[in-house]
Amino acid sequence: MTHEHVETFLAVVTYGSISAAAQRLFLSQSTVSSRIQQLEEELGSPLLIRQKGHRSVELTSFGNAFIPLAGQWASLWKDAQNLKAASDIRTLTIAGIDSVNNYTFVPLFRKLIHSHPNLKLTIHTFHSGEIHSLVESRAADIGFVFSQINYPDILSRPVYRELMYLVCHKDSPYGDGIRCQELDPSREVFLRWGQDYQTWHDRRWSPEHFPAVTVNTGSTLQRYLDEPGRWAVAPMSVIQEMRHDPSIVYYKLADPPSPRICYELTSRYQNAYHREAIDLFRRELDTFIRGDEAICSFEPWMLEEGQEP
Repeated sequence: MTHEHVETFLAVVTYGSISAAAQRLFLSQSTVSSRIQQLEEELGSPLLIRQKGHRSVELTSFGNAFIPLAGQWASLWKDAQNLKAASDIRTLTIAGIDSVNNYTFVPLFRKLIHSHPNLKLTIHTFHSGEIHSLVESRAADIGFVFSQINYPDILSRPVYRELMYLVCHKDSPYGDGIRCQELDPSREVFLRWGQDYQTWHDRRWSPEHFPAVTVNTGSTLQRYLDEPGRWAVAPMSVIQEMRHDPSIVYYKLADPPSPRICYELTSRYQNAYHREAIDLFRRELDTFIRGDEAICSFEPWMLEEGQEP
């Protein structure tokens, strides 16, 4: 007994005739009759009373008794199909810092949503320390941070780097090759891009010199570069989002901070269900990185301060 047999029987009962059932199922009448006969043979009892000249069907007592069982069969089959469909869905929880989630990886996330509809993403934005904890506790499947903290149960993989640039209002008296000592720290819009960046910053400007304003997201950074002379240091992914504003420009620094390294965090103990989704995400991630001119795959030289290819 197959789903097609049961489906055909229920269609005959619902629509009252073999011809009407055939029309609804987009089958020939002979196919419908054949399926009913095969079902009767398997059950060992007739389901329909066949009378010449009668277009409508009449059920035998056995046929009437079989209706609720056929309905249960059809319902179970549907549940099984829904379960199968659900088993094809893969979920992935990603925890990243603001610049990754809201700038660098937006095109990647959009591509995944479009190209892999069975991969369902949950994207959360946190600070680096929180992301390490979330991955360690397996509340997040993948984390993206710009700092390394050694956790015994976390695997850390450097995946890409971005160079850092001076960004400012177009009427500012700056240009390519400007040295940090030429920049007035009281005109800075400061965003702490990570511990490595903080160390680099403290070596060039005394902590006693307060910036004009301190912010904590790239989108906020742009709002305070509205006056000539104000400046900030930012990675290319953030600058790209600012370039729709013609008043914003960027320049190379003579003594820039080290390239900003993004690390992918995953748990050492992944289950098979999430490993498949993570592997798919990684393949798309690596393809995305190779195709984006603003970022590139990790290489050892990127850890050397002030270097660029």
